[in-house]
Amino acid sequence: MHWYAHTLPARPKAEWEPLRSHLELVAHQAESFGAVLPEAGAAVFARALGLLHDAGKYAPAFQDYLETADEKRKGRVDHSSAGAVYAVERYPGAAGWMLAYAVAGHHAGLPDGGGGEAGCLKQWLADSPSAAAARAGFMAEIGHRLPGVLPRTNLPDGFAASLFVRMLFSCLTDADALSTESFSDPETSAERGRAPGLEILAEALDRYLEKKMAVARAESGGRVNRIRADVLARCRDAAGRAPGVFSLAVPTGGGKTLSSLAFALDHARAHDLRRVIYVIPYLSIIEQTAQEFRDRVFAGLPGAVVEHHCAYRPPEGDGEEGSGPDRHKLAAENWDAPVVVTTAVQFFESFFAGRPSRCRKLHNVARSVIVLDEAQLLPVPHLRPCLAVLRELVERYGCTVLLCTATQPALGLGRPLDFGLPAITPIVEEPERLHTAMKRVRVAHAGPMDDEALADRIAEAGQALCVVDTRPHAAELFRLLRRRGVEGVRHLSAAMCVEHRSAVLDAIRADLKEGRPCRVVSTQLVEAGVDVSFPLVLRAMAGLDSVAQSAGRCNRHGELGEDALGTVLVFDTERALRLADLNRRRDKAREVLYGRDWDEALDPKVLEAYFRALYAAGKKGRGSDGADPFDACGAWEAFGKAGRMEALPFRTVSERFRLIDDDQLAVITPFTDEAWGWAAALRAVERPGGLARKLQRHTVSLPRSRALRLLAAGTVQAVGPDKQFLVLADGDAYDKDVGLTARDPRERTEEENVL
Repeated sequence: MHWYAHTLPARPKAEWEPLRSHLELVAHQAESFGAVLPEAGAAVFARALGLLHDAGKYAPAFQDYLETADEKRKGRVDHSSAGAVYAVERYPGAAGWMLAYAVAGHHAGLPDGGGGEAGCLKQWLADSPSAAAARAGFMAEIGHRLPGVLPRTNLPDGFAASLFVRMLFSCLTDADALSTESFSDPETSAERGRAPGLEILAEALDRYLEKKMAVARAESGGRVNRIRADVLARCRDAAGRAPGVFSLAVPTGGGKTLSSLAFALDHARAHDLRRVIYVIPYLSIIEQTAQEFRDRVFAGLPGAVVEHHCAYRPPEGDGEEGSGPDRHKLAAENWDAPVVVTTAVQFFESFFAGRPSRCRKLHNVARSVIVLDEAQLLPVPHLRPCLAVLRELVERYGCTVLLCTATQPALGLGRPLDFGLPAITPIVEEPERLHTAMKRVRVAHAGPMDDEALADRIAEAGQALCVVDTRPHAAELFRLLRRRGVEGVRHLSAAMCVEHRSAVLDAIRADLKEGRPCRVVSTQLVEAGVDVSFPLVLRAMAGLDSVAQSAGRCNRHGELGEDALGTVLVFDTERALRLADLNRRRDKAREVLYGRDWDEALDPKVLEAYFRALYAAGKKGRGSDGADPFDACGAWEAFGKAGRMEALPFRTVSERFRLIDDDQLAVITPFTDEAWGWAAALRAVERPGGLARKLQRHTVSLPRSRALRLLAAGTVQAVGPDKQFLVLADGDAYDKDVGLTARDPRERTEEENVL
């Protein structure tokens, strides 16, 4: 009998893919992926997975399914559980279960091990109808090629075991997808693997840095540029050190981005690591960083940078409809690129996900340099599982982690975090000296200020930035300034789509450069990495990390002169904040600064005391139910308490773990006439992928409950073949200055998200 893995529509059987060929190809590819993982025996495990994953296709029922015309097929025929059954039978104990999770979930997602309840792996294996039916064909044709024994693994606990299973799952799902693609879509398959190597990228970076430093010397040659050159030199010196955990604590404006890139590329080449992954908290920083890397540092090197987040749209001609495969999209599927720029949400949630599409890239994280930008923004309620992932990646998967921040949090092992990262090596060993040398602002406390007083202070200044914590507050203060007729007033918040924010930031930079009046009211999204510089910054009372980030938008490049200082005024507001984490950070800032001069707020010793107090407060916050305040979703605890390999709760944790608590929905809010045309076409098109990518920069994220209320009110409509897209139906609900405004009266009284 002939056994097949895949068919081709309207093609004769002679052109179908033989099942044995598919299993061998997947096994070979998965083995090569596993060989990169430093964990002992990973390649052997991965090869076994490749041979087992489609064993169920040897069942006559599945072959009959392939023979049936598409329009006559009813449902699906299980082909995943048979290989999982064989794995447990052939390899008794923990090793067999590790294989069984990955095989059983290679289409549906990693299941819970469970105790026999419906949907769990144990029940799935017990009820598998395909195992007996497929056994004879599988064993006769390829089963004899399975490894006789599997290597012993050194996995100390359930968390380490769960990450190893996910890494194996990643090797399998990526190998399976690539193999299937090479058979069914060879044109797309041929587009992969064209990225330049790290040596070429390092040479491009050297050329870029040389030009940039030459321009800086010609323009000013001032103190800030000298310090940036010193930071860069220290990063390059540190690159030769052994892989591990490093920190780069440099005040904002000290050149962290390019210096960290130089460290990462030099370190990767020195230790045969494979890629650099930038993990960044906010879209505004991601876009700015990725654009600098792609369009300036690595200009003319297509495929060098993958920007992986929900709002990215490739440049015209790069994978647009009708122009062939989208190379960027292909690389984003499995992070097969030398430089990846992604969100903290995408990175960390992928390590707790169960779906093949989310886990497929994980094996490509092994042996990488991971730059964790703005590390202080790791959410306290998820600190334990996030740090556990980083620790495992360093200790078992050959990664180096660089904690890159202006305000180095106390993430080391010890007090107050008994689960912190061990042996953090500082690249800049004298942060106090660097802080003094880089001092460009003075910080003062202005006391209570209502909106009228704020408007007076902003109007007095020719150029000023005011940062508040909620969208409604920013919009109201902006409108107050407009009513007063103040010149050059602009607004920034996440109520504006990315395309809108980018246009406003371009206008702000132009005003600042030309010396025109420029008064900006923003939420805290402007704080992290946005390259603007004002002589005056006003900041609503917040955590010292936020105050430091706002201060980074003041006299950022030393524009006011060699010894001149910008002014940062911190003010108190009666506006309530509903987010507990922001309230906790603000309260700890007040506590640490009590009795101190406010100009000490950015001193490294004060910032260290602030983070220690913040994390110590979290440690004391264990609830009456015993819940861990650093593990709000119970992700770390769930695997730690699993006890047995056959009881790992993959599906439960994947459904529970969310780095951002609010369940968000994206609403398409067309900002340009062209985008309105795309949105109109989206209502009728059968294959919306290209239009949806174009509209990603025209979306605003809202809490699910709020988005659904706007949908019920008719302000938003569900469109697309499956009604999967939410599109703004009322053009008046998007204000050209402040972004999305609700037309449902109930919305106006509610506190919106920060940012």
